[in-house]
Amino acid sequence: MTERDDGKDSSENPGGARFLSRREVSRLFGVSASTVTRWARLGVLKAARTPGGHYRFPADETRRAADRAFAGELSRLD
Repeated sequence: MTERDDGKDSSENPGGARFLSRREVSRLFGVSASTVTRWARLGVLKAARTPGGHYRFPADETRRAADRAFAGELSRLD
């Protein structure tokens, strides 16, 4: 998973859906990568697993969750 020069993620599955890596999500929320993993395991954030066991997060949905979190609509997540 790589980031393009314009700062947007470049991960796509064959169906065209964009996903963020655990590191990208941790930067988005300003938390550690282990916190993002915990949120995925608890179902706080929607995530898919790759065949290699890595978490991938739907980009649009995850960014909306971050927007809501920073707007004060969510309680503390960790």
